[in-house]
Amino acid sequence: MTDQDPQNPPQEASTSETAPLTGAPFTAPTPPPPSPVYTAPLTPTGEAPVRWGGVVWGLLLTLFAAATLYVLASWERVRDVADWLASLTPGSAWALGAAVIGLVIVVSALLGGIRASQRRRVRARI
Repeated sequence: MTDQDPQNPPQEASTSETAPLTGAPFTAPTPPPPSPVYTAPLTPTGEAPVRWGGVVWGLLLTLFAAATLYVLASWERVRDVADWLASLTPGSAWALGAAVIGLVIVVSALLGGIRASQRRRVRARI
């Protein structure tokens, strides 16, 4: 008894898949020479640089999370914030939105300056 499924008979192998190559001489495959990039040991050359952009964004997100938790920890504070948001006029809502966008722009500019100074410092060491 065979394990073949009668609904799916085995496929016949084509002769091109099974016929050996007669005209080409057999040569064993040789691995490519190792690249100097991968053979050099990865050892630290000094202390790791501090990513100040990540530190600043981390602090800002931590402050935002702490303020959110502070508000959500008490129903009175949640109601106070809801009342404050409901009392905003369209003009004051737009001003608040513009202030938030301005804050993001200022932080981004600050972080761009920090990153530029870090790049200059790295170039000066090289």
